[in-house]
Amino acid sequence: MPKIHRLVIARQARNMRRPDLARALRTLSAERKPALGTAPSGVLRWEDGREPEKEAQKLLAELFDIDPCLVDTHPWPTWLEFDPLQQYSDFPWTPRGALDALRDSVGSDMHRRSFIFSSTALTASLFSWLTADPAAASGITSGRRIGEAAVTHIERKVSALRRTDDEDGGGTLIREAEAGNAMVADLLENRSYSLDHGRRLYAAAADLERMRAWAIFDVHGSCDDRIFKSALHSAHSADDPALGAHILTFWAAAAYNCDRPVDAESIATAALSAVRGKASPRVEALVYARRARARSHLGDERCWSDLDFAERHLHRAEQSKDEGEPAWAYWMNLAEFQGSRASTQLAMGRPRDAEATFKAAAQAFDGGAVRTHALYLARQADAQWRQGHHEEACVTAHQAMDLTDQISSHRTVGPLQDLVGTMASHQTLPAVRDLSERVTAVS
Repeated sequence: MPKIHRLVIARQARNMRRPDLARALRTLSAERKPALGTAPSGVLRWEDGREPEKEAQKLLAELFDIDPCLVDTHPWPTWLEFDPLQQYSDFPWTPRGALDALRDSVGSDMHRRSFIFSSTALTASLFSWLTADPAAASGITSGRRIGEAAVTHIERKVSALRRTDDEDGGGTLIREAEAGNAMVADLLENRSYSLDHGRRLYAAAADLERMRAWAIFDVHGSCDDRIFKSALHSAHSADDPALGAHILTFWAAAAYNCDRPVDAESIATAALSAVRGKASPRVEALVYARRARARSHLGDERCWSDLDFAERHLHRAEQSKDEGEPAWAYWMNLAEFQGSRASTQLAMGRPRDAEATFKAAAQAFDGGAVRTHALYLARQADAQWRQGHHEEACVTAHQAMDLTDQISSHRTVGPLQDLVGTMASHQTLPAVRDLSERVTAVS
């Protein structure tokens, strides 16, 4: 699997689609003269390896706030490594480092943009997290002491936001999670607390950062490595490797959905290294399931054994009635697992098996995880279409749209747009025309 192109990284860091970048280049070139007729197909060719003309490269440099002189001194696309959005400040794996990472993440005015690690930096970060000694989350200052009531209030707020994410998606979550973590950061920096309360505050910060990074992916379709790593720092200071692994599973999912399956597999493997044989069955199940998904995007047959491990661990969790399971692990249930298996089957070219498994997942949903249910229905429609079940695919896609209309998530719209694009040669079918019009109306 080839490495992700630097131009893709720079574009995604700004939450730009190819048409957005092409349009921005045309606007800038019109001001500079002579105007360039850059089209989305041109951007795609550059990202596939074709080198742009020097004039286009200098416009890209200006657009990305990179010194244009670097275009003359460094080959394409090496000079894109000087993108200011990709210059990340690393932080030590200590409570002070976790707080600084949190301040850097929450306090930045770039919260609408995404930071993506190079593969080398990502590997180094994962290794340092796995090998760093847990640092006691003792008080950083001598300010007025935080009591149990304040910590419990924050934990309840975090728990409520998790459910909001399940039921309504990320649209309403980004600012709430950011505001919550700004408050937690103030408490950690300006108040004193017991060791237990400190760890619980860092755990709350970790989960809030995870939710914020996931909401940004959910709404903007970008994987922000900076925020995910900030969450990992806080989980480390909470001395909670299972929580760190939980964060990594969401990081992996965002990565493989942003065309970074190699990174996703590395992230999920690091999560598994941290918890294998040490965490609760439900936690191990969710980590194995996420690595299976990452591997399916690589066409790696080992995804099937990962799913088998996940199923066995989930069965153990159901038998034990969640004794010792962390509160945040609730989402890995039968419906989620069946959806993961079906998504893996679809990615591995087994649409018939995927359709049957998606139907089983739909029957297992309890009505709370609206976004996930909508997403799996969209994929079920894709599986049906691939088998030539055109009318059924349209009916299922409308069911997905019914759920999508209820939430503030844009993540389910993308697969439906892709499906409608696949249906383009069948526009004579009334069901296809109706679905296309509906999906286009919300795009």
